[in-house]
Amino acid sequence: MIRISPELQRRSLIPLIAAALGAGYFFVFMPLGRKADKLDAPLEQSWRKLAALLGQTNVTKLDFTALTNQFAETRIALAALESARQEAQARVEVGEELRARLEAPFQLVEYAGEANRRKGDLARLAKQQQVAMDPAVFDGFPEQTADLKSPALLWAELSFIDALLTAAINARVTAIHSLTAPLPLTTAPPTNGLRILAELPVQVELTGPAPNVAKFLQTLPLRTEEIRAAGLPDVPTNKPALFIDRLVLRKQTPEKQDEVRLTLRASGFVFRP
Repeated sequence: MIRISPELQRRSLIPLIAAALGAGYFFVFMPLGRKADKLDAPLEQSWRKLAALLGQTNVTKLDFTALTNQFAETRIALAALESARQEAQARVEVGEELRARLEAPFQLVEYAGEANRRKGDLARLAKQQQVAMDPAVFDGFPEQTADLKSPALLWAELSFIDALLTAAINARVTAIHSLTAPLPLTTAPPTNGLRILAELPVQVELTGPAPNVAKFLQTLPLRTEEIRAAGLPDVPTNKPALFIDRLVLRKQTPEKQDEVRLTLRASGFVFRP
């Protein structure tokens, strides 16, 4: 019987162990490594995208404390934006009567009758307040044309003009010279159910004492209750908010230092019917 020494036995096992380790590396660890790399790929991609969004494409690690603070600030900013959106929406909302007219089928005869009635009311108010009204003012009232895609918006334009002229007359300006109502500025009808605003501009030219003209300008963006609380000249009930787009204010004559001539473009907004 041949006896093999322990040393020889140990040396003969070394190649077998090495072969087993090599096989384990190639057939176990390498597949696991490739699988781990595949699992890391989405994380690395998300990491690079996040770093790019933060403008930190060359950094090896991100400051997650600063990132958390930034997210908190963003949430606060979004809440402030939503609050501002709600306030703006409440300011441009129109009264129930006008909303009903915007939603109903447009009737030209009904609109023409209402426009004539308001012209008569404004003429009487101007005479009462001793404000001169040039014929060009009433000639500038909007009428239906082929270019107007949503004729129901004429109701809103009429309401805005009535509020603007009433405010000017009650502020006791000296004279109102002209008025024009350009076509409403609208976009294509929404396809996702969102409410879209239409901008309805009004241009007016008038003269009057500077303090009176200043009071008139103050009333434009305010609603009826705000105007009355501020003690400004009276306006129609449910007056819509009007926003100054541009204005030119200049001295009328050297002899009348307190009198100014105002050229104003103001816009009202209404949700499209």
